[in-house]
Amino acid sequence: MKPFLLIALYSLALFFISYFLLDVEGMFVNAIAKQTEIEIPENVLLDTLEDIRYWNKFSVLFTFLILVIKCWLIALVLYAGLFFANLHQGIKLLRLFKVAVFAESILVIAGLVKIVIVAAGDFSYEEFSVFYPLSILSLFDLNELNNLFIYPLQLVNLFEFAYCFLLVFFFHQEFEVDMGQSAKVVIASYSFALVFWLVLILFLTLNFT
Repeated sequence: MKPFLLIALYSLALFFISYFLLDVEGMFVNAIAKQTEIEIPENVLLDTLEDIRYWNKFSVLFTFLILVIKCWLIALVLYAGLFFANLHQGIKLLRLFKVAVFAESILVIAGLVKIVIVAAGDFSYEEFSVFYPLSILSLFDLNELNNLFIYPLQLVNLFEFAYCFLLVFFFHQEFEVDMGQSAKVVIASYSFALVFWLVLILFLTLNFT
């Protein structure tokens, strides 16, 4: 049960830090107030704010479920890498899940860093939604950037590289495989999954923006 307790800790940390430091509701209201193209009736705005407050009560649960699903998917990706390398014999999926949960810690830290930076700065709701610390995206002006490039530029960041390293390291620690073999299996399987995910996001961006 240790991995699930760790995910619960991740979820609580993200919830409490964002709750005490971020005013997402205020950023959202300011973003709506600056809209000049569409006039939103006051009753619709109030109803939307009430919905946000209501669903925020369950944000810890949503974060927990999202992290559990993500870590299981990463575990499946790693298992697929082991399968194609013919190293899957005797490997239990739960152990790969534990590897994914431990590696996820660096992305949780990235989320906490984002919250602290946004809380200390003057971010609009749009800037907050696309900001990712230590990413290439921060080098570009959002107003001059095509929406299609936002997610790929977010994805190229130091935390993502650290995440890949931690996957390799914890895989090596859990299964006592040499670092070279661990890197080969993990990077090959994770890179393939990451490219697939990126193509999917770009496809959705093209079709819904």
